[in-house]
Amino acid sequence: MSVNPNKPLETRFTHTLNQLLRRIERGLANAKTPREAIRLLERYAESPEYKEWCDSLALNITTQVNKGVSKTWREAAQKAGRGSEIYDRIRSELYNEKNYQFILKVKQNAALIRTFPLETAKALNEHVAEEAIRGRRSEDILRDLMRRYPETAKGRLTLIARTEVSKTQTALVQSRAQSLGLDWYVWRTSEDARVRTSHSDMEGVLVKWSDPPSPEALFPQDGVKPYGNYHAGDTFNCRCYPEPVVNIDYVDFPAKVYAGGSITSMTRKRFEEIA
Repeated sequence: MSVNPNKPLETRFTHTLNQLLRRIERGLANAKTPREAIRLLERYAESPEYKEWCDSLALNITTQVNKGVSKTWREAAQKAGRGSEIYDRIRSELYNEKNYQFILKVKQNAALIRTFPLETAKALNEHVAEEAIRGRRSEDILRDLMRRYPETAKGRLTLIARTEVSKTQTALVQSRAQSLGLDWYVWRTSEDARVRTSHSDMEGVLVKWSDPPSPEALFPQDGVKPYGNYHAGDTFNCRCYPEPVVNIDYVDFPAKVYAGGSITSMTRKRFEEIA
C-alpha cells in the first residue's frame, strides 16, 4: 500500500501560505518603526478574520489529505482481498463528523498556522533588542527587518506545509489502521538523495503502531541528536510514510522488524509469534 505524501497538495498548501506572507508584508510596509511593525504582526494574529482564515485552510488541507489516504486504502484493500470491509469503514469515517483524529488534526493545524505571525513577532522583537543594544538607528533596523523578513518567513512556511501534510497523513493512516485491527506497518521513504541517513536505514522495517522507533538512536551519527520516538512521516521535514500491513502474505520474509528498541531479521513464523 502506497500512501506517499501528496506533493501537489503540499505545493498548494505552500502557495496559500505564501499568499499569507505577502499579505503580512503589505501590512508591514506601513510601519514607521520596528516596534510598530511588531505590533502590526501581533494585532493581525489576534484578528477574528485571520483566525477564521486559519480554520478554513486547516479544514481544507486536512480534508484533502484524508480523501487521498482513503483512496489509497481502497486500492490496497481490494488488492488484499478485504475491499468491501475496508471500503465501508472508510466511507463511514470520511463523512463522520465525530471522527476524532480528523477533528484533532484540523484543530492542531489551525493552531500551528495561527502562531506564525506571533512567532515572527517574537523573533523580530529579539532582533530589534539586539540591534538597539549595538546602537543602530531605528530606521536602519526597520530597513533590515523588511529585508530579512520575507526569506526567513518563507522558510518557516515551507517547513509548516511539508511537515503538516506528512504528519496529518500519518495520523489519519494510524487511526484508520488501528480501527481495522491492523497493528503493523512498513516504514517507507521517498528513496531519493534527500532522505536522511537514519530514515534511509528504516526503509522496509516492520513497525508496530504502539511501539514507535527512534531512528536517530538506532542509527547514531556524529552531530545528530535523537528527536525521540516517532512514526514514519511524523517529524519535521520528513517525507517518509507508513505502509500498513493489510495482509501478511504481501510481506517478504525474512523481514526487518523493530521491536523492544532494536531491529532484527525475522522469519514469518517468528514474526507471527510477536505480532
